[in-house]
Amino acid sequence: MRAFLIFFLCLLFAGSAPPAANAQEATRSIVVTEDSDYFGFDLRTEKDVSLEQCKADCLSSSACRAFTYNQSARFCFLKSDFGVLQPFTGAVAGRVVTKTAQRDLGAPPQLAYVPNYLSSRARKFRENLAANTRLPTQLGFTTLLNSARQNLSAKQVKQMVANYSAALKLDPANLDVWLELSDAARTQRLTLPSQSSQMSQLALSAALNGYLHSRSAVTRAAALARVAKALAVQGQFRPALSAYKQSLALDDVAAERAVFASLREKYGFRVVNHTVDSDSRTPRVCVQFSEPLQKKTSYESYVAVDGRAPQALDVKGKQICAEGLAHGKRYQISLRQGLPSTVDEALLSDVALNIYIRDRKPAARFGGNSFVLPSTARRGIPLTTINADKADLKLYSIGQQALAPLLSGSKFLQRLASYEVSDLERNLAEEIWSGTIEVRPELNKEVVTSIPIDEAVGVREPGIYLITATPPSVLPEQRQEPASQWFLVSDIGLTTFSGAQNFNVFARSLATAKPIANVKLTLLARNNQVLGTATTDDQGKAVFEAGLTRGKDALAPAVLTALGAEQDFVFIDVAKPGFDFTDRGVDGRSMPQGVDVYAWTERGIYRAGETVHVAALARDVSAQAVRDLPLTFVFKRPDGVEDRRVIGKGEALGGYAVRLPLTQNAKRGTWQVQVFTDPKTDAVATERFLVED
Repeated sequence: MRAFLIFFLCLLFAGSAPPAANAQEATRSIVVTEDSDYFGFDLRTEKDVSLEQCKADCLSSSACRAFTYNQSARFCFLKSDFGVLQPFTGAVAGRVVTKTAQRDLGAPPQLAYVPNYLSSRARKFRENLAANTRLPTQLGFTTLLNSARQNLSAKQVKQMVANYSAALKLDPANLDVWLELSDAARTQRLTLPSQSSQMSQLALSAALNGYLHSRSAVTRAAALARVAKALAVQGQFRPALSAYKQSLALDDVAAERAVFASLREKYGFRVVNHTVDSDSRTPRVCVQFSEPLQKKTSYESYVAVDGRAPQALDVKGKQICAEGLAHGKRYQISLRQGLPSTVDEALLSDVALNIYIRDRKPAARFGGNSFVLPSTARRGIPLTTINADKADLKLYSIGQQALAPLLSGSKFLQRLASYEVSDLERNLAEEIWSGTIEVRPELNKEVVTSIPIDEAVGVREPGIYLITATPPSVLPEQRQEPASQWFLVSDIGLTTFSGAQNFNVFARSLATAKPIANVKLTLLARNNQVLGTATTDDQGKAVFEAGLTRGKDALAPAVLTALGAEQDFVFIDVAKPGFDFTDRGVDGRSMPQGVDVYAWTERGIYRAGETVHVAALARDVSAQAVRDLPLTFVFKRPDGVEDRRVIGKGEALGGYAVRLPLTQNAKRGTWQVQVFTDPKTDAVATERFLVED
């Protein structure tokens, strides 16, 4: 790995010369600014010349970098360097720029593969540079650039960055300097690990800002190559590969292609891992890739198991799973070159995996969360084991008084880890029995064995039980986690109904479904305080006042216990929500507050010109008729505009009947009738009907 890294870094810095160093024809031209002056750095002065002669004199001299032309005096001040542009009325400032003869590609497109936070940092660096007034720009562009290069050789990082930044403030569109700064920062990252993070970010910011000024294929390719290198040293390998692809498409430089090939092999689309699921009933081998796979591609032709097509493949996300395998066998899994991905890359070469699927580990589990065993039949708890000839059992009892603390936690009805069982034994549970159950195992198959509970429990006490089963370990130093099952033995089935006035409880026999009388009910709060008691009548019904269920925090109801004949005990968690079918389209009606109004039409669809008959019933919370209550019926058209209002008086036992004659030109669509006790408040009932031809 170390040898590869050194080789990769050597490739990474290959071909890092600025674009100007490449063999390409370049022309010098002048960029002028009216009413401006480049102060200082005078090379010589040409008198009594025109502006065009001044430009020509500067272009003919390799030492001339800029000039200032005084239009009134016709003086041409040639400059060996340039600094910050100064305002000067009547003067023309010119600066020499170098352009390639290649075709102008226009403004560069946005690099969508570069993460937004990295692009934002580059923009912020550019804005801060333009606003920085402390940079030594008075030294001149050439001097600053030469000083920065000397600082780079001397590893004077702070001075190097300051001088490069000052040079770029003077010439912010200079692509070569941006890329030179990127290369310099990347070099300093390797030589000065303490400043690695700052230099790697500077390298990327400089490369991205340089890319913004690339106009030809060669310069843009060079800028993209710098972006790729800077992304790679930050660990952004996927964006780096995208930048290299874009660079090589513009200018296929051999050195850059070598770096790309090395990076592609190491960090491109590839196999990164494989897993063997040998503990499931049907084992499978899954191969994980570095990038997502295509959803609509058939991968059967790219995967082989022992030289043949796999029985079944499951392709999802970044993973391919070969299914239909068997335990205790060895397989040769082959992935063929060209296997496609979603990133426009395919597998570079064939991949062969030699896989052995071992037998399933010894394991034990119980059937589920059901915890009430019938008291009339032979009682046994089914234990499912795999490749185990025995299981160590432990039985714990949690008394009635510990139910509220137990249910207020999150452990009840959950499978418990060994440390949770130990914690439960220290605080709430008591071990009342332990033993071993013998099992007749079948290799790699699930075997169900019934645990005879009566032999373990003996005399039942009010409360709940927990049984754990631990299979033998494969190795002596390994520790198996236990399977756990909560249970109790009872013939009492409890049902509760919550209303506005009462909390109703019904007790029935689980064996016969008949009501059970004389069942003692106790409502406990979270803090284990008794909120109330009741006893069921001949109909198996008991009633608690609704106020007992409205407690908050520690006094909120937690559990309802029931104790019948012969110590028959059961409980129900009243803190959990009741059955809710709203996600299945069965919302039901909200509990009425005050007056409950039910409205309906005699049919659901009418033709124009017919009469709509609307009926309604008004009842109070006790379902008694509300007499002499005026109700306002508001009819609305499909566009939401009110059509008319009708007042119903409800003299006959809270019943109402109103009529809506439809005109021949009545709007087609869904109409609505709303019923109000007070039109200024919300409707107490709403009904819809259709008007169609």
